[in-house]
Amino acid sequence: MNHGHRLDQLPSGTRGVVRRIDSADAALHRLMAMGLCLGRSVEIVRQGSPLILRLLGAHIGVSSRVARQIVIEPTPDESLPSDAR
Repeated sequence: MNHGHRLDQLPSGTRGVVRRIDSADAALHRLMAMGLCLGRSVEIVRQGSPLILRLLGAHIGVSSRVARQIVIEPTPDESLPSDAR
């Protein structure tokens, strides 16, 4: 069973579905208010600090500390809904 990978471990261009969020600090609460939640499709646009994440059509900067706390399961491009593209 694949449990996914932390955002900071995957290359730019990876698309996937959020499977786990390992913290509930203020930064993650802000991301959750912007739509980050379990089951949401996301794309890593650029690795680094900040990591750039595409979420619901918007680009969002995520610190490396926060990126370590978000686990996604990579998916093939064609299986993602259009809101992650």
